[in-house]
Amino acid sequence: MRALTVSLLFLFIALAALIYGIYGCKKKETSTGSVALQRTATDTTEFVGDVTCRRCHEQAYQLWRTSHHYRAMLPANDSSVLAPFAGETYVADGISSRFFRNDSLFLIHTEGPDGKNRTYPVAFTFGYHPLQQYLIAFPKGRLQVTRQSWDVERKKWYHQYAGQRIDTADWLHWTRGAQTWNLMCAECHSTNLKTNYSLNTDSFATTWSVINVSCEACHGPGKKHVAYVTSSAYASGQRIPGAYLVLGGKTSAEAQVTVCAPCHSRRLSLLQQPFEKLSLLDHYVPEIIRTPFYHADGQVNEEVYEYGSYLQSRMYYHKVRCTDCHEPHSGRLRLQGNALCLQCHKKELNEFTHTFHEAGSPGSQCISCHMPTKTFMGIDVRHDHSFRVPRPDQTVRYGVPNACNQCHTNRSAQWAADRIRQWYGPQRSYHFSDDLIPGSRGNVARLHKLCMPDTNVPPIVHATALYYMQFHYHRENVKYLTSALSHAEPLIRYHALRSLAFYPSDQWYKAALPLLRDSIRAVRIAAADLLLEHADTLPPHLLADYQKARRELEAFIMLQAPFPTGRQMMGDLLARQHRYQEAEAQYLAALRMDSLLIPARLNLVTLYNILQRNKEALHHLKVSYAIDPSNERVNYFLALLYVELMDFAKAEEHFERASRVSANPRVFYNYGLFLEQQQKFSKAEQMYRRGLALAPDNVDLNYVMALFYYKQKRNKEALPYALKLLELMPQNSAYRELVQQLQVP
Repeated sequence: MRALTVSLLFLFIALAALIYGIYGCKKKETSTGSVALQRTATDTTEFVGDVTCRRCHEQAYQLWRTSHHYRAMLPANDSSVLAPFAGETYVADGISSRFFRNDSLFLIHTEGPDGKNRTYPVAFTFGYHPLQQYLIAFPKGRLQVTRQSWDVERKKWYHQYAGQRIDTADWLHWTRGAQTWNLMCAECHSTNLKTNYSLNTDSFATTWSVINVSCEACHGPGKKHVAYVTSSAYASGQRIPGAYLVLGGKTSAEAQVTVCAPCHSRRLSLLQQPFEKLSLLDHYVPEIIRTPFYHADGQVNEEVYEYGSYLQSRMYYHKVRCTDCHEPHSGRLRLQGNALCLQCHKKELNEFTHTFHEAGSPGSQCISCHMPTKTFMGIDVRHDHSFRVPRPDQTVRYGVPNACNQCHTNRSAQWAADRIRQWYGPQRSYHFSDDLIPGSRGNVARLHKLCMPDTNVPPIVHATALYYMQFHYHRENVKYLTSALSHAEPLIRYHALRSLAFYPSDQWYKAALPLLRDSIRAVRIAAADLLLEHADTLPPHLLADYQKARRELEAFIMLQAPFPTGRQMMGDLLARQHRYQEAEAQYLAALRMDSLLIPARLNLVTLYNILQRNKEALHHLKVSYAIDPSNERVNYFLALLYVELMDFAKAEEHFERASRVSANPRVFYNYGLFLEQQQKFSKAEQMYRRGLALAPDNVDLNYVMALFYYKQKRNKEALPYALKLLELMPQNSAYRELVQQLQVP
């Protein structure tokens, strides 16, 4: 069983790699801390600031001053703070908070990190509409976002996590990591921000060029541009395309979306430095449209912002730019209502014969059907930017949401589907979700269809299909994954490498090698991660490329170090190099940051199992079980460990718990083996069959099923599984011999 458990360590590692009183109030109750924030030294060398830009771009500057970008973050003062701070008290979720002023200071008296109420001075405002948040300076350079937010429309205080009493030890508590501005928010609310995290002191010395989202956040550092436009060459009429800006005045849809993507997407940061060229995956890895971040059809589920949705859309395919709808400097819509859409779409789409809703009603608005909403942060209503056609028939079949029932909440999805058929006919135009939904649930043939060379699906959908192949084994998957390694889209190459980690290295080793010298940083990092255990066997001509890519991998993981998941990733990398003591230290650091981080506990458990420290392994599994008794992986790990400890009753209990919720064929494989050992043959057969229902081409399950029947002299029932093995691995002599034995009368 230990060998199996060790293999699980690397499963989780691969998954993780995808996978972070200063103002003189009353001294007894005021927080202490310092704002270790300053303008970065690069101000004088690269970034010139909005005041310099204003000299030539007054109109754009004035529009920007009205924007949410301008108000993204500002020092707390009379013009920036929207809440009254007039002595009001707000009581919610067991916490009483008071908001008041002391001269120029805005103060919040609320629960602190020790559970006692203290008074905290507001250092900065954060955001503008529909809510405004407030930042408090804490020790070690941290800024913390208070739980109490100001509802700008309703003019009242509210809690974003309404109805939840969050313990001070919880990572979600406002004084802890999940609400640390430096980690969770800063990069997208200021210009040229560097977190400058110190691993040794667990502290920040965060810097910026401009406090809010300023001109150079989008256009890039301005020094060269200013030098150029003030030069004699420019005055004499010499023109250079782009004028030394990352994003100039005349730009493509792809360039605009790339500039917007870092802050309008859910993503991992690879490094913190401005774009030198518009290559997103040299700086970030955007989230693909996978569950649970998105619904199985690609609609928004969790807080993922606009980028992943827009890349699915026909708008993006037809090169519609962000600024075709949004004025770039103010951020406002260029037109209101359906007039915005009718800039491009024919006017017949605004008629009753298309909308089937009365003119002027909510249902007649294009966005009601094609940009359904979801509410985040308690009150922030956001539109899905995938611009899809409503598909209530998919709701009926698969349970994904649809725009019709978002309004018609008193009607069934079947009612909505019937109306669609009545209005638009019985056939629905093909959409990639017709294949992505069943593909995400194990229909690999549908995943293969999305990866065909001549299939006209968005690259983000292709990448998502490759991602799902790591969970649903099929003998053909490697063909599509290795083929994707030469695809022009870096996101596709990246996810192909990530999913290949779940397949035998002899099936992909040679194909993966060239990607160590890929032109895109994210791809090189994924290649180095995939080949980490093969460093000693690399061809000599690739050693320098591997070392460079590995340094980029390590720098990427170091950038995640302030996050608990980042420390887990560091532990994973160290464990794969058999640096177990250092790995243990990082896993424990992750748990000090977030004691509820079960994946880190499970990897620590596996590490202890390797080191034969099963007493400590069992302790952490029990803690994990107390946190989440229904967690499949926790129960599976408990079952495996109890087998090793010879406590078969508890092993069976936890195998059973895991099997109730599992979609992992390995759970049923091991549970079946265990039941066979316990002479519970009928139930063992049932578990094997459940595993095969999930993964019909799984070699281990077919093999164990063939042996199961063979040992019981049920050769006729064993033969189909042996034939399947031979089909999957025709060169395997043992499988050929097994088939021959079973065919003997």
